[in-house]
Amino acid sequence: MLEPPVHQKQKFNAQVANFLGHGNVRTDNPDESWSLNVLELKLGRYKVRLTQDREVVANKVKPKGLIYTTDLEILGVKKYTEGETATNDICRLLSLASFSQVTPLECSFDGYGRHLLNLTDQAMYFRPLINIKSGDETQAFLEKTWASFRKKKRSRKLSEVIEMLTIAELPIQPLEIKLAQIFIIMENLKGTYAKANGIPFSKGFFRKVTDPAMPLNKQPRLNFETLLNSMFEEVGMRPSLKRIIRLRNEIIHFGLSRKPYTSLRKDYDFCHDIVREYLLRLLNYDGKYRLYSHASRTVKELN
Repeated sequence: MLEPPVHQKQKFNAQVANFLGHGNVRTDNPDESWSLNVLELKLGRYKVRLTQDREVVANKVKPKGLIYTTDLEILGVKKYTEGETATNDICRLLSLASFSQVTPLECSFDGYGRHLLNLTDQAMYFRPLINIKSGDETQAFLEKTWASFRKKKRSRKLSEVIEMLTIAELPIQPLEIKLAQIFIIMENLKGTYAKANGIPFSKGFFRKVTDPAMPLNKQPRLNFETLLNSMFEEVGMRPSLKRIIRLRNEIIHFGLSRKPYTSLRKDYDFCHDIVREYLLRLLNYDGKYRLYSHASRTVKELN
């Protein structure tokens, strides 16, 4: 296989699927129509241009299956592998904003290209985190979160967390499975939080060192709830977790819950709200976002 090229000035190009948002830059078409189908971004040292399909911007595309929606251009890339990484990172943030499985289909740079088709990813438009029909809000979200996402994505496994969140939203899954997935996401976040903060791990548990002279495996255990509370407090959140902890234990240990569907749905919505807010705070986002529990109709703002 040819080696990916190194180049200073070429644009890195990608075809992207499943982002059903609008732009904020107007394009005038040959038939005298026009469309707000372009987003122009400054992401670190990259200049980025997203061009949406006109049918997407006209809201004529049904969110079903894998849909080619977007042309992506990145200026400032020096080699192919760098551009592919930047493309994946942009797609992950678009996935978080839209709660759709945004994915690259094909990438090319200076004569070198790769097909990255993933037939299992699906376009969705259901309770987005950001109003992706507003190009201004999408632009602000990407530009405000880019630096923090790139800095923290490996230590906090943010790409994996965002992917799991979108998988949990696939419509074919029973509610108990969705809840199990959201609890796994919380487990992942508290585990990476503990590691990032140097909390020691021994014999299957994170530990609080209270006596340096005592062996690590004899130090007090830090349970799921304690670590979650610490994780949320670090970003200024104090959600009530008692009810969620009981449900998590019930589902993780027994697979099902005796609670009625409406109660489980309320718990799932609450979990989504706190995970979404946590990720926004972790990414140092300030601005408008949508509450999952209110079907993305209620707008909140982080300052």
